[in-house]
Amino acid sequence: MSRARRLGIQAAALAVAALWAYLTWTRPEVGAVERDRFLVWERDAAEVLSVRYVSPEKDVRVERRTDAAGAFLWGIETSADVGGGPREYPVGTAGETLVGRLASLRVIRDLGRMPAGERKQYGLGDPRERIELEFRDETKELLLGDSVYGSDARYALDSSAEAGYVLAGEMVRPLRTGEGALRERWIHEFRERAVARVRVSAGGRERVMVHTEEGEWTTPGSQEPDPGFANFVQRVEQLAIGRYDDLPAAEDLAPLLRIDYFDDDGDAMGFLEMFRHDGAERDPYYLRSERTRILARALTALADRVAEGLPDLF
Repeated sequence: MSRARRLGIQAAALAVAALWAYLTWTRPEVGAVERDRFLVWERDAAEVLSVRYVSPEKDVRVERRTDAAGAFLWGIETSADVGGGPREYPVGTAGETLVGRLASLRVIRDLGRMPAGERKQYGLGDPRERIELEFRDETKELLLGDSVYGSDARYALDSSAEAGYVLAGEMVRPLRTGEGALRERWIHEFRERAVARVRVSAGGRERVMVHTEEGEWTTPGSQEPDPGFANFVQRVEQLAIGRYDDLPAAEDLAPLLRIDYFDDDGDAMGFLEMFRHDGAERDPYYLRSERTRILARALTALADRVAEGLPDLF
């Protein structure tokens, strides 16, 4: 293996590790700091039908949708600096966290009722940004004003109550960033240690393997660990999503691999499909899973390692 390629794989692996750390830090939990903030309204996140951020530069909408697998969040985004139609993508952990925080809105400060004559000093005289929160039975609108001096917190106005607040920066920042902050980055919600059995299909062949309590991979009925298969699973687990835009037509993709994951009770946990676009000039690999729902472009260095392991899999 060339030195350049080794460096590419190492960089991709480091990116995955950094992403895991980031998403661990942003799990949808209410910390001590948030609990001490003023509670404006409290609703269940499942009651949120959509969240929309609108500014002259960007329109970002996060919708709650449902398919046979259950409910999920979906992003639709248009930007003034990006041509073409709306970009769509599955929403990941950071977006789920944001929706939960907006559903139960806690603010840094309650400024009380804010008459029209007082709004200009907070940048709320003619606001250029707003967040619309649609529940099943009502809609909330937060108009966004200036940043608070020395921080990224924002002055905001609840248009229906005419009440002013200081809104924490993390309530606005992901929506302003859009896809880069909100899109799904994980292939699965579960980790390898939670999997009891897998079925791997590739090139018309199939292989079933069992994950033991000791963390080894064996064939059903055998106690002999298979280190080669364990290495292959490790490569698969390192796969990472690059982006969701500029996807090829389905007929241009050649299927390489499908893995189905099962728990101790034999229930399906999820799946992974891997494809290759042989006509692509670069980044030819694509993934689809129960988490992405649509095709996602894979990081090439990591997907290459999985593709190289396929001939020895059976």
